[in-house]
Amino acid sequence: MSNEMRHVGKESKRLLGEQIVTGRAKYTGDFKLPGMKYGKILRSPHPYARIKSIDMSEAQAMDGVQAVVTWKDVDRNIYITNGFTPPKHHHILDEYVRYIGDAVALVVADTEDLACEAMQKIRVDYEVLKPVFTIDEALAEGAPQLYPEFPRNIVPHKNNLNFTVGDPEKGFAESDIVVELDAELASGQNPLPLEPPVIIAEWVDDTVNFIASAAAPAYCHQNVASSLNIPYENVRLVAPAVGGSFGSKLYSGNVHCLVFAAIMAKAAHCPVLLRYTKEEHFAAHQNRMTTRGHVKLGMKKDGTVCAVTLDQLADAGCCASTQEFMLAVGTNTLPLLCKTDNKRFNADVVVTNHVPSGSFRGYGYLESTNIVARAIQDACEQADLDPMAYYEKNALLLGERYHNSMAEPHPWQHNKSADWSELVRETAKACRWNERWKGWGVPTWVSPDGKRVCGIGVGAAGHSDTGGKPSNANVTITGLGSVYVSTCMAEFGAGTRDVVLKVAAEELNVTLESVRLSEADTGATPPDFGSTGSRSTYCAGIVTKLACQDAKRKMFELCHEKYGVPVEDCGFRDGYVYRLSNPEEKYPLFPKLLGKVDGITGCGHFEGVHNSTIFHLQVVEVEVDLEMGTFKIVDHFGGSDAGVIINPLPLRNQVQSFYAGVDIACMEETVWDENDYRVLNPSNIDYKTRTFNNVVPHNHIVLESNKNRENDYPFGAFGVGEPLLAPGGPAIRMAIYNACGIKLDDYPFTPAKVLAALKEKEGK
Repeated sequence: MSNEMRHVGKESKRLLGEQIVTGRAKYTGDFKLPGMKYGKILRSPHPYARIKSIDMSEAQAMDGVQAVVTWKDVDRNIYITNGFTPPKHHHILDEYVRYIGDAVALVVADTEDLACEAMQKIRVDYEVLKPVFTIDEALAEGAPQLYPEFPRNIVPHKNNLNFTVGDPEKGFAESDIVVELDAELASGQNPLPLEPPVIIAEWVDDTVNFIASAAAPAYCHQNVASSLNIPYENVRLVAPAVGGSFGSKLYSGNVHCLVFAAIMAKAAHCPVLLRYTKEEHFAAHQNRMTTRGHVKLGMKKDGTVCAVTLDQLADAGCCASTQEFMLAVGTNTLPLLCKTDNKRFNADVVVTNHVPSGSFRGYGYLESTNIVARAIQDACEQADLDPMAYYEKNALLLGERYHNSMAEPHPWQHNKSADWSELVRETAKACRWNERWKGWGVPTWVSPDGKRVCGIGVGAAGHSDTGGKPSNANVTITGLGSVYVSTCMAEFGAGTRDVVLKVAAEELNVTLESVRLSEADTGATPPDFGSTGSRSTYCAGIVTKLACQDAKRKMFELCHEKYGVPVEDCGFRDGYVYRLSNPEEKYPLFPKLLGKVDGITGCGHFEGVHNSTIFHLQVVEVEVDLEMGTFKIVDHFGGSDAGVIINPLPLRNQVQSFYAGVDIACMEETVWDENDYRVLNPSNIDYKTRTFNNVVPHNHIVLESNKNRENDYPFGAFGVGEPLLAPGGPAIRMAIYNACGIKLDDYPFTPAKVLAALKEKEGK
C-alpha cells in the first residue's frame, strides 16, 4: 500500500465546523413545522404505584390544549421493545408507574408553557405500592414483582450470557495465585451530552416522520417501529446535527421519547415537538447501569493467566432493553485482558423501581473492566509483578485466537486488528514507565512535610465489538463529476461523516469539495447499524470504499464498452477516466461517458465481522493530600492504535476526551434519595463533572500499525473509539494505592472515602 495519499491523514476543515461555531448548524430544536404544537409529560411522584383514577377534565377544557393522553388511550400492543429481546413488558403508558419520573399523562398544547400549566390541572389518585430499589431488594425472597413476565424480577435473555470454555477449575488448580473478590459499580453516571433528547413527530397518513436528535438513526428507526407495533416502512427518521450522545441517543433500547412524541402527534393530529428539560434528562431518561460482580482470577507468577470467571448482575431500572446486550459486549473484557482459554461467565439482568439504565460511554465493557481490573491489580501485587508487564503478556497478538461469545455460532475468532503487545511496549516507552514505576505501594514522590504523596497506575481496556452488524452505503458519480454519498451515519461530534467524506474522496481520487453527503435519513438512505461500538470509522469507511469501487467498476466497464479500453487499464481522477498505461489518454465523464443529468451508482455492503478488536491503555499519576483526603491527577498518558489515521484533528480531540472515563473515579455520581430513589442532583450544577478548564495535563501516542501492511480495513483505519473511557478508573485506583496504600472500591473516590480508608489503614 502506498504511503502517499491525497486526503487520508491530512488536516481538513470539518464538515459542520463553520456552522457550529457560527450558530448556523441546525439541531432538532431549530426546526418548526407548519401547525407544530408542543408536548410535555406529567411524571409520577411515586417510585411504584397503581393509578386508581385520573381527572383530566380541567386540563382538557383549557384554550390551546390540543390533547391529553393517558394509559387508557394507548393501544396495549405498544411497548418499549427492540422486537428481539427481552420479552415485551414495559408499556409506554401503564396503569402502574414504576419509578419517580415515569410517565402518567401526555399533554399537547400551543406552547410549552401552556402544556406545563395544563399538567398542573390533572388530578391523579394513586395506590402507593412497596418498591424495590436495588439488585438485592429485587432478588430478595418475597420481593414485589414488577412485571408478571419476570419471575423474581429476573429478565429472560437470548444473548450468550452463560458460557464456559476450557476447564476453569483445572486452570485455577494450576495457578500460583488465585484472587477472588466482589466488586460493584453503583455510581449511575449520567451521559451528559449538552443537548437533551429533542424529537419532532408528525403523522402523514399511516407513516410517522421524525426529526430526531438520534445518533444511530436506522437502529433507532427499527426500535421505534417495533415499539409502536407498526411496519418498518411506516417510520421515517431524519437526524440533523446532534448535540452529543455518549450512548444516550443511540436509542438502542430506550426509545421512550420518540414513542411519546409519536403518540402525542397522533392524538393532536399535528406535528409535535417534545423537548426534555435538563432535569428530565438527568432524572427520567437513562443513566449507566449499576452492576455487581464476583470475579475469580488464577495466574502464574510470571503473569500467565490460567483461568478467569465472572458472575455479574446488572440493574435495568424499570425497563429492560439493552442491558443484556451491554453485558454480552462486556464479556469481551475477558479475552482482551486475561489471555486464557479457561473462562466462565454468568450474568443476569434484574428490574428495579428507578430510572431505566441504558447505552452509555463504554457500552458494557467499562462495567466488566472495572471489576476484572481489580482482580488483575491484586494478583499482580501478590506476584510482585509490574502491571505493565502483565498487560504486555496478556495482550492479543495479531492473528491470535480468542473466544468472542458474541460471535455465535463461531465464537473462536482470530484477532485481525493489531499486535496489541506492541502498543503496550510503545506506550510504556513513551510515558517512561520503567523510570516511574517504583513497585507496589511505593509512592513516586513524597512532599518534604510528608503531607502529600504521588503514585502511578495503569489501566487497559479492549473489546471486539467494532466490526459486528451490517452497514450499507451508496455512492453516485454524476456526469459533471460530482459525487454523492448516501449514508445513514449521523454526526454527533466525533467526525464520523468527515471520515466518510475523506474515504470517498480518497478512493475516487477527487477533491473533498466535489463530494456531498446525504442527510442521515432512514427514508432515503440504505440502512446502517449506526455509529456505536467503535465501528464508525471501520464500517462506514469500508462500505463507502466498496460503493466507490463498485461505481468505478461500472464506469470502467462503460469505458470499455464505448472505447475498448480494458477495464484493468482504467483509472479515475477528478471527473475523468484515464488509461493507466497512458495517463494522457483521458475520457471525461461528460460528454464521453455520461450525459449532464446522468450518473452511475455503486453500492457498498458489509456484513460485519467478529474478529476486529480494539485496545487502549492509560497511565495516570495522582497526588493525594493526606490531611484533606483530596487527590488530583497530575499527569495522564494514553496509548492507542488507529490502524491508520484518517482524520488527525478529530482523532486528537477524541483521545483527549479521556476525562469522560476518569471522572467516574474523581467526581461523577448520580445521587439517589434512599427513601424513594428520586435523583437529587438533576442539573449540571449539582452533578459534578470536569469542564474543559479543568482538563489535566495529558499526552498520548497513536500508532498506525496498518501502514504498509496488507489488510481489508478502509485504507488501514480501524479507529480508536470507546476503550478510551474504561481504563481511567482502574488506573486511578492503582495510583492512589501506590501513593498511600489504600484500596478504594466505591466510585467516586470522595475525600470522605479517602480519609476513612486512611484512618482504617492506620487503625484509627
